[in-house]
Amino acid sequence: MTNIVKFPGAKQEPPEQPTEAPREAPAPTSDPALLKGIWVVTVLLWPFLKWIVALDCVYQMVRMMYHWNTPGSFAGFRFLLHFGGFVALTYFVSLYKPKGL
Repeated sequence: MTNIVKFPGAKQEPPEQPTEAPREAPAPTSDPALLKGIWVVTVLLWPFLKWIVALDCVYQMVRMMYHWNTPGSFAGFRFLLHFGGFVALTYFVSLYKPKGL
């Protein structure tokens, strides 16, 4: 147990009475089991998956540069889509951790 030392001369004010009834805190929610499973599989495969997705982004970048002035190819948007997926996957692996693991 702890030893509480009261300082001399300190005035203690009586606690104020709450005007409202205290609200109950919402129950903590756990992450869905499917999301936990996806996260575990992704983390376990991440060293291999990182190389595959990075090489795909490099391929899409080269394809984008080759088709730069070709109308109707939309290679730039496809590269941005693949690169955005790679960034989102990186953030999912590095920053997110499901509760209960």
